[in-house]
Amino acid sequence: MLLARRGIYSLLLLLQVAFCAVQFQSPDDLQGVEYDFIVVGGGLAGGVVATRLGENQGFKVLVIEAGPSNDDIFASQVPGLEPNVTMTGTRVDWNYTTTPQIHVNGRVDPYTRALMLGGCSSHNGMVYTRGSRDDYDRWASVTGDDNLSWDKNVPIVLQGQPLPNPNATGHYDPSLHGTHGNVNVSAPYHVHPPNDLMVEAIKELSQSSDEFPALLDMNGGRPIGMGWDQDTVGGGLRSSSATAYLAHTGDNVHILLNTRVMRIMPPTDDHTSNEHPDGTDIRSIEFATSPTGGKELIISGGVINTPQILLNSGIGPKGELEALGIKSLIDNPSVGKNFSDQPTLFIGLSTNLPVDGFNMTAALAEWLGSHTGRLADPLHMASLGWVRFPTTANPFKDGSPDPAAGPNSPHIELYFKNVTLIPGQETEMGDATLLMNIVNLHPVSRGSITLTTSSPFDAPAIDTNALAVPVDTAIILEGIRSVQRLFSAQTFSSSVFGLVAPKADVNGTLSDEAVIDYITHNVMPDLHGVATCSMAHHGADWGVVNPEFKVRGTTGLRIVDASVLPFIPSGHTQAPVYAIAERASEVIKLSWK
Repeated sequence: MLLARRGIYSLLLLLQVAFCAVQFQSPDDLQGVEYDFIVVGGGLAGGVVATRLGENQGFKVLVIEAGPSNDDIFASQVPGLEPNVTMTGTRVDWNYTTTPQIHVNGRVDPYTRALMLGGCSSHNGMVYTRGSRDDYDRWASVTGDDNLSWDKNVPIVLQGQPLPNPNATGHYDPSLHGTHGNVNVSAPYHVHPPNDLMVEAIKELSQSSDEFPALLDMNGGRPIGMGWDQDTVGGGLRSSSATAYLAHTGDNVHILLNTRVMRIMPPTDDHTSNEHPDGTDIRSIEFATSPTGGKELIISGGVINTPQILLNSGIGPKGELEALGIKSLIDNPSVGKNFSDQPTLFIGLSTNLPVDGFNMTAALAEWLGSHTGRLADPLHMASLGWVRFPTTANPFKDGSPDPAAGPNSPHIELYFKNVTLIPGQETEMGDATLLMNIVNLHPVSRGSITLTTSSPFDAPAIDTNALAVPVDTAIILEGIRSVQRLFSAQTFSSSVFGLVAPKADVNGTLSDEAVIDYITHNVMPDLHGVATCSMAHHGADWGVVNPEFKVRGTTGLRIVDASVLPFIPSGHTQAPVYAIAERASEVIKLSWK
């Protein structure tokens, strides 16, 4: 246990085996160094905040990362090797699992979270979607901060550097992208029959329905329609907060790797007090070797680890903490609550389209030689679909309110993975299976992150509470019907032959009851969790942080990561978290101008 002195808060640290030699491997290496800001977590948001604060050469910034450097994880650099880092059981994953989900037949699912520099931006599927303008405007309304609105965000922080390959012409709108952003964003495209067939099908269906409009660029604020994927890839390399931000800092930003922060603790010196006019003072930390954070402590541990650190520190629901023997420091019932993640359903369609295969040895040799070829892009298909249901659609006929943020927001995402061979899924029409996911973008059900013991070494209970509210199931059911309508296009009549998962009965029908049964046995979290430390407006009787990202009832302590987003965006969370981290960086810098 590391003791506090001079009124400075301390941290308990778990020192792990060092894997790499980037910056510092042990707190002993930091002896005698004093820091203005300490950022707990070198993930997506933490990398942004540390880099932006480090732009002021007068600031000394320390980043504490629980895992190794991304530079030492080869698969994290190669876009096409993404499955090698996202699978569970690796040394760069926390290897969490959910609690048994009572509304999903007791399923226990992996909940992968990155354990490496760059966090999930070094670990994810690289899809870059900003969401809808409604998402940002709802955040602004709920928090009372107009700076979170779409119009305030887009010109400032949502500018990437699109670097399309020659085949991507016509797959994005250059006017929606910048040329000076940190993160490389590309519009990857590889020739494969489903991609071209999708274009023809949308032309056909647009003559009879407005369900599947053509969408040139999903990042214009209204992602509704069928369009092309964009990914955080540039020059054949994954672009992450580690490569796009932290790799470009000056020597005033230090990174301490393979060091796990367990909890923040109040001072124990009898001559000091943690009282402050603005709340409990949690301004800085001190190791045994005396590095200190003189201005602020910023927690960027992510949607799971951030509430876990707070709860282990006595910041959270008083009754729950005291039941575990944890002394309550700040009673805040919102810590760890309101957990929101998109339920996703894996489905398959019978097809005679060619398998999306390649020679891995040859592809790897090409990537090593020139950063080109099949591994220079993620392995999912180039097309994405976003469908918004009308107010008269089946999910809302029972009076359930529309959970989306507004009319520019889709209800489901159609995420096309690949064409592969699955033993037992062959039909008389086709031997291969076109794999895809249906994602409910705006679930009503809310879960929680709670402690199971008082030990910081024990993983928290991760409860997504999937499908607890019936409309969430109804939206996925309507999503499957939407997929059936999409592939009923004449364009697909000779190549895609209907669902094999879920599978129709012997009469060729697929009842709602059968689909719901499939949903309630197979739905999984999409790993886009938010809201466990939600931001709320000043004076609210709920929430964990205020619009300045300050933890309620404290001074010197902020949270910057996906956990502060009160609602999940209409898509993947990567781009919105970059946006929120940029906004937070400005807030913090201005407060210390």
